[in-house]
Amino acid sequence: MVDFGPVTCAGCALLCDDVLVSDADGAVRLTPECPLGTAWFSERARQANAPAAAIQGQPAEVNAALTHAAELLRGARRPLLHGFDGATVEDARAAVALADRLGALVATGGVEALWPGAPAVPLRGASTATLGEIRDRSRLVVVWREDPERTHPRLLERLGFDGDSERMLAVVDDADTATAGRSGMQLRWTRERDLEALTILHALIGTRPPETVHARELDQPLSGLLESVRAAPHMAFVYGAGLTAGAGGQRRALALHELIRALCQERHAVTLQLLGPPGARSADDVLAWQSGYSGNVDFASGHPELVTATRPLDDFDVALLVESSGAAEIAVGSLPPGPDAQVWIRTAAAGVSARGTAHRLDGVPLALQAPRPDDAPTAAAVLTRLLEAVQR
Repeated sequence: MVDFGPVTCAGCALLCDDVLVSDADGAVRLTPECPLGTAWFSERARQANAPAAAIQGQPAEVNAALTHAAELLRGARRPLLHGFDGATVEDARAAVALADRLGALVATGGVEALWPGAPAVPLRGASTATLGEIRDRSRLVVVWREDPERTHPRLLERLGFDGDSERMLAVVDDADTATAGRSGMQLRWTRERDLEALTILHALIGTRPPETVHARELDQPLSGLLESVRAAPHMAFVYGAGLTAGAGGQRRALALHELIRALCQERHAVTLQLLGPPGARSADDVLAWQSGYSGNVDFASGHPELVTATRPLDDFDVALLVESSGAAEIAVGSLPPGPDAQVWIRTAAAGVSARGTAHRLDGVPLALQAPRPDDAPTAAAVLTRLLEAVQR
């Protein structure tokens, strides 16, 4: 048995940095136990013996793959860089530099489904906090249509809900999730009513019903949430794709941030966004530092522009997938892509076989260790070499 640790687990955006890893007869086990972390570590550890590169599905030398990839990028009319699920800060920096040189679009989210429109945070900003501040100060935590017990298994523990607590955990969801089962208050309404509920809460801050709102609008669940909000001097709203994804998603997110701004007039309210892939926060932060925007940023005009489209963009002739699994023209990552990849260059997985820096979902930077070192280059090194090849 081989033991590693403590290490930082990148199985989800929570980035737990107190994880012990044991490897007995090829079976990976994590302590504390976590199915997401075990699957993440096992999947990347298995890729150590994969080919260093491939061209049209056939094994190839890295230099040959880099040359072919550079030719595709030089001839691209409309290049796209996307993915970033397992990217580090260093990987994202190299990707933005390459995108700037190519005049490409950088998309940290998906590009195939409907886009939710103009991001709410650049329009209104966000009141945020670390996990420690929420744990120590928030008397009310509202989880809005998310199930962190499944997607971020240790989040409630990190927020101080691992035992008896005088603090209130409220869940807005019409489904009986594991998180809802641990809550002290579950507010049931359909997703279509989220915008209405947030707008009504905003309108009622500082006023007293029923004088200002029709009795039908202020039903019992919403009334209970309003009273809990009024009674808490410090509160946190936890949200994610359940609120922001799909048509009108950013309008709902904007309503949430407007509510937070109103609440902060008399008390302190913060938000915590639950992200799926751990690399998304790192890539978004790097984009914000280097371009002024986060999310989907276009460099085609020679300067960065925030993309606010609501329909999938399909006019790309070359796509470069960075540290993610899926189909792409060019793929740079530790996992093999789909069958449509013309070029694939294997990289060392950050947190397993390479070191790097990643940002936790609350923005705190954490170091990723390399308990199983690999001779493969990092994605940052490959992207830097691609930039050099493109510039020749």
